[in-house]
Amino acid sequence: MNNNKTNLLMVEHLRKIYSSRFGGQRVEALKNVTFSVERGEFIAVMGESGSGKTTLLNILAALDRPTEGQVLLDGDDITKIKDNKISRFRRENLGFVFQDFNLLDNFSLRENIYLPLVLSNTPKKTMNSRLEPLAVQLGIEDILEKYPYEVSGGQKQRTAIARALITAPKLVLADEPTGALDSKSSAQVMKRFSDIHKAGQTILVVTHSVKTASYAERVLFIRDGQLFNQLYRGKMENEVFREKISDNLAVLLQKEGLDA
Repeated sequence: MNNNKTNLLMVEHLRKIYSSRFGGQRVEALKNVTFSVERGEFIAVMGESGSGKTTLLNILAALDRPTEGQVLLDGDDITKIKDNKISRFRRENLGFVFQDFNLLDNFSLRENIYLPLVLSNTPKKTMNSRLEPLAVQLGIEDILEKYPYEVSGGQKQRTAIARALITAPKLVLADEPTGALDSKSSAQVMKRFSDIHKAGQTILVVTHSVKTASYAERVLFIRDGQLFNQLYRGKMENEVFREKISDNLAVLLQKEGLDA
């Protein structure tokens, strides 16, 4: 992977307005959001429910389009890609990890991981050669023939991470990746994310969890559809960084309480 510290993702003046069915009520979910993500960076996005972080994730995932603004991924404005090309663009450039795993129960773990490559008509030999090192890195090499209902939540999520990575995406987007896991499984999953990041993968995680966010290099805080603050890890250890994140969240919530 290219480890040059250049901007892989540039989000510029993003605005999203939702209108009610009959156009009577308008909700501004995002207001002039601007930030960039360097190639190889690991970023977490935090905010209360309704703060706009899910809307932001959906736009970054090319699942929704902004009312105004640009999202440049490696120079391509994903907001301008035509509908008939968007699925292929997502498959070739983005990897997705969801809170509820999104695995198919009637497919083995191996088949679930292969799915995006099957959709791209990738040769079987290539699929095997890509999966082997990933499976070892994620600690799932011994359970690939099992089905999702036969394995733990943590193993399901590590399978989902393998599926996200098998296409060698430019950017991995994760939505509450530890939300359905106990604390031990959460720590194991985030340790894998950390290892993947150290190998050069660019990752953006949306999370409510301070512990999950503490594995990132930088945390963006969103409040009322706007970037409220950001926090850089620098040389801080996880425990110290976690405390700083908690402090920032407390200020965020305090501000919300004062404005209510």
